[in-house]
Formats: sequence, C-alpha cells, structure tokens
Amino acid sequence: MRRMTWLAPVAALTLAACSGGDAASEADMAAANPCAANPCAANPCAGMDLPVDAIRQGDRELSDHGMSWDELAARGAELWNDKSLSGTGATSCSTCHSGDGTAMMNASFAEPYPHPVDMAKDRAGLETVTAAEMVQLCMAIPMAAEPLDYASAELAALTAQVQNLQGSFDASKAGGMNPCAANPCAANPCAANPCGADR
Repeated sequence: MRRMTWLAPVAALTLAACSGGDAASEADMAAANPCAANPCAANPCAGMDLPVDAIRQGDRELSDHGMSWDELAARGAELWNDKSLSGTGATSCSTCHSGDGTAMMNASFAEPYPHPVDMAKDRAGLETVTAAEMVQLCMAIPMAAEPLDYASAELAALTAQVQNLQGSFDASKAGGMNPCAANPCAANPCAANPCGADR
C-alpha cells in the first residue's frame, strides 16, 4: 500500500503530459516518469551469464574493516533490506527472504558452510559454496547485480548476516523453494502505462 501512494501524483502528471504540449515538455515528462523504463520487465533470474570468477571466493579473505562481529551483523541486517544493492533498484535480500530473514531458505541452509546449494551447482558449477559465495550468487542472480568486491565492508556485513540467520534457522520450517521460481516483480504497479489509451 505504501508503494502505491506515490503513484497517484505521478499518474496525474503523466496523464497531463498526454493531453498535449510540445515534444520537449513531453520528453521531460517521460524522463520524470518512473514507469517509462520498467525495472521489472525482465525476470532477473532468467538467462544470465554469471561472472563465476568474481563469485568464487578461493583464497580471498573478507575484511572486517575494524568492525566487531556485532557491528558487522548489524550493518548486514540493514543491507538485507537495501534495494539499492540490486541491479534494478527493485529488490533486496528481504524481497525473497522475508519475515525473520529465512523465508525461502532450503533445509540445507542449516548446514555449516561450505555446503552444497542447488542454485550454485546448477547455475555456477560450484559443488559447494561458502557463505560469502552464497551472498555473491544472490547478488548475481535474484538481485541482478554485479558481485560485491571481496574486500568490501558490504560483503563482510552481508556474510555476517547470513551466518547470524543460520544460528536461528529452524530447518523443519524450511520453504524448500527457489527464489528464482517466482519473479518478485510479477505484481508491477507500472505494468500499465497511464498514457497508453491516448497514444
């Protein structure tokens, strides 16, 4: 409901643009219309060539950037809800992993890392993944973004968040679902262009 509140004034402005005016003003209106370029047009889980070398951790180590474990985990909890990390600006980790943060986690999430993950094997050819590699896979596939730099505080913080979530995870309630099975953008408020009828 909250997301829809900003659409009403936008729709009004967009409809005004359809009523006439010169080409320059219409171009200005189109540029200001968040529905003009739909970030949800394509499923971010479909047909991607993954940067596997950037995903693999190998001997790369994460840096805590002088933060304590609790500070890293707190930062990771903030980033878990940050849509700006996604390639479209439309999804966050919590888009799929809602509630306590473990929705749509398979039972295998309870296993110590590194462990096998179907998405990692099927999409990146990785037999097992570390917690950091799992974050990187989620960045590249459902988040449709570039993997994070292994030296970044963001990757260290999100990895800490994943490990914290593991500690409270109840495998008996695992969803057993693939976060790419359903497109989080399927219900898209910009699907219909309010100018469509006048064009």
